Order: sequence, then structure tokens, then C-alpha cells
Amino acid sequence: MTAQLAHIFRHPIKSIGLEEIAGASLAMGGALPFDREWAVLTEISKIGRTEEGLATAWGKKVNFVIGRSAPALMQVTARETAPGRWRFEHPDVAPLEIAPAAAEDQARLIEWLRPLWPAEAPAPTAVVRAPGQPLCDEPYACLSLIGAASLADLEARSGMTLSTRRFRANLWAEGWAPFAEFELIGRRLRIGTAEFEVKERVGRCRATDVNPETGARDIDMLKTLEGLYGHTDLGVFLTVTEPGVIARGDRIEVL
Repeated sequence: MTAQLAHIFRHPIKSIGLEEIAGASLAMGGALPFDREWAVLTEISKIGRTEEGLATAWGKKVNFVIGRSAPALMQVTARETAPGRWRFEHPDVAPLEIAPAAAEDQARLIEWLRPLWPAEAPAPTAVVRAPGQPLCDEPYACLSLIGAASLADLEARSGMTLSTRRFRANLWAEGWAPFAEFELIGRRLRIGTAEFEVKERVGRCRATDVNPETGARDIDMLKTLEGLYGHTDLGVFLTVTEPGVIARGDRIEVL
């Protein structure tokens, strides 16, 4: 049961922009470098910020600026322009190039977000860096993977074209049968020179209702998944069990 690594995506600021990359070096027990490395707190967040700009703890998504609350954020793309610097683009606002670690650029990011963030939602207040693990939705360092055939099956059954960007997975695998990745829970994979354990399914949220091309909600994704498959999952989480390098086009081998 082999497949090929078709895409690698990272999301430097949680829910704000994604970038496709050609490859990455993975550390033991780590995540994709610079994936969910930063996040933006809101005025109702229960997560604090240290003097060094770190989040005081991992926290659930309700503590942060997220696409579920602001559909327009699903249209943001990101690109690393130099070490530590990123360019963020959205069709309705001017591009923003910042170093997220710099205090003055953090203030610029919050201002840039204001026209994309609903006025009635808790306001963005501060940018924080990950406290030793990515600020993803799971309380452990992981990568997410979706089989391309699973998305193709969902498209065929729902009668809709659904961009890979909608699901914000790190890795996309081509060559498996639809939802074959669910059968791999507890198994190990080798991609490039790195090895992984498949931990659990990825449960989906309302952010996936949004078309990342238009910024509009055009499907009730949870209702659709439940109606078609009897669950609301798409993709699996992986943890790195052996460090190594992965690259687009690598073989994915089930060990």
C-alpha cells in the first residue's frame, strides 16, 4: 500500500495564510517547521503572553483568531520572503510583509486583520509564538495528512469542487483508495527519510464551510460529511517517530 506525497503546506500564523513548500526537515516528535508557529489572541482569550512573546500554554482554537469566526481569513495566502519574514496576501486588502517576531510588525498585522475580522467578534489583541509546540488544534506536535482520493470522493458525492486549501492539511497523499488513511490508525509510515505514527482522525470544523477562492460559505461541511459518511472527519494526524527529510514527490510507504 504505497502512495506519493503530492503537496506540503504550512501555515505560519494560525488561520492566517498558507504556503506550499517543496520539502522540509522534520525533528523527532516535532511538527512541520513554521506551521502554526504564531497565532493571534483575542480579547476573550484565556491564554496569556510572556514578556518574550510566547503563549503561556497551548490552548483551544476559541482563544485565537480563526477562520470559523472570519470566513475572509480563508482567502489569505503566505510566502516566506527571507528568513523570518513573510508576505501575506488577500484579494481585498493590500499585501503585508512582516517579521512576526518583531513587536512593531505584530501591531501592523493586527491592523491589517481589522477589515477581515467581523466587528461583532472578540477583537484581536496580541500575537504570540508557539510555546514549544505548534499552536494547532491538537495538544501535541503533529502533522495532518489527507488522501487525495478521499477529497475526490467527497467532491463526486457532494457535486462540488472543493479546494485542498479549504482543509488546511500539511500533507496530501496520492495513490490510496478513498479514506484508506483511516485504516492506518496505529500504523507507521515512511515518507522520504522520516517516519511517522498515524494517531487519529481529523475532526472537521465550520471553517471548512468556506470557499478559499471567494471567502463565502458555500456548503455546510459537517452536515455534508455526516450525511454522506456518517461522521465529520477528513484526514489523519501524524507524529514524527524518526527524524528526516520529506519532499514533494516522495514515496509514502506503510511499514
